[in-house]
Amino acid sequence: MIKLKYTPIGRTIVVEIPKTAVETTSGIIKSESMVKEEQENKSGEALVVAIGTEVTEIKVGDIVIPKGQGFMVKVEDKEYFQMDMYNVLGIVG
Repeated sequence: MIKLKYTPIGRTIVVEIPKTAVETTSGIIKSESMVKEEQENKSGEALVVAIGTEVTEIKVGDIVIPKGQGFMVKVEDKEYFQMDMYNVLGIVG
């Protein structure tokens, strides 16, 4: 489990959005069009890595489907997406 040295304020959450692999498991490099197509067909799931003090329905470790506005935050040289908890469509599982 990821433990961030960052705590969002209020009703915001921070999620990690998985990157699309540019190489197959057998080592073949995918073309730009293949990567783009995979990105467009993603389910949009993201892992919650931090929550604000007012967040009650979502917890760290949940897999959520985020939709809506937010912004990128960089913590310890890694980029995450921070957004309002009301922009989450649902929790997977």
